[in-house]
Amino acid sequence: MSNLALSTTAWTDPSARPAGWVSEVRLAYARKRTAEDSRQRALALSRIVETDIIPRLKLLHPQLAPAASAPLAKPDAQQIEAFTQLLLGSDLSAASDAVRDHLAKGHSTESMFLELLAPAASLLGRLWDEDLCDFIEVTVGVARLQLLLSQYRSETKLSAHDEARAALLMGAPGELHTFGVAVVEQFLQVAGWQVTSGLASSPGQIASLVRSRSFDVVGLTLSCETRIEGLTASIQSIRDVSRNRSIGIMVGGPVFLDKPELVERVGADASAVDAPTAVLLAQRLLEIGLEERRRADTQTASCG
Repeated sequence: MSNLALSTTAWTDPSARPAGWVSEVRLAYARKRTAEDSRQRALALSRIVETDIIPRLKLLHPQLAPAASAPLAKPDAQQIEAFTQLLLGSDLSAASDAVRDHLAKGHSTESMFLELLAPAASLLGRLWDEDLCDFIEVTVGVARLQLLLSQYRSETKLSAHDEARAALLMGAPGELHTFGVAVVEQFLQVAGWQVTSGLASSPGQIASLVRSRSFDVVGLTLSCETRIEGLTASIQSIRDVSRNRSIGIMVGGPVFLDKPELVERVGADASAVDAPTAVLLAQRLLEIGLEERRRADTQTASCG
């Protein structure tokens, strides 16, 4: 690898950049950030996963929780970085082989999502934040993550009807910031979702939307903890009146990064730390909801 510290000209003059320069910069950055700042981000994500997502999914969907087994070593930050590099490469089979190896070690499909795919999506988000991956690269990487999740999940495959995925993205009542919603909307649309978005003036406004139309997933953002009660009321209203009784609800915003325990307090299913992770999480919540509905339909048919 070239000495990036001596490549000052390459940063300011694109014509002076040698072949492969961007790949080398990305790799050097990813390794450094994964070992330092990105490692802390991965630990934060792991904390959210372990203290919120897994317990909440088990609580809401105990039939889908992975079976208890002997503890297995989780991918560390460097392994997540290496896997993310495979996603950005030209050959998807390398990333697929990595997932297959992960499962062959005894990991469940649920742990594959929580411990490998979701952290990789988070790292893609960090690379994009720092302008070391462009939008196309990140969306391709997220699309590959979705494909891998689809290939290796144990649930029934999505039908053509199920593929018409609908998401509602809103700022919590009183929220004035729309940039985060717009970014997640863009990523979801590229991933094939039909997205309705906007800002909410009250919990009743959000409830009216989910009552009039069936959404698979609702995403709500919050930037300030002082509006937490309005968000809680909104989520309860969604649960009460949604046409889709198995709707998935995810939340996002800096307040949930600082205090992941608030996810459970407001009544959401999970939180996403960034837009790429939100896409992957939305798909997982969709699949859980579909499986729950199919199980309910089967039970109804057997009773009838």
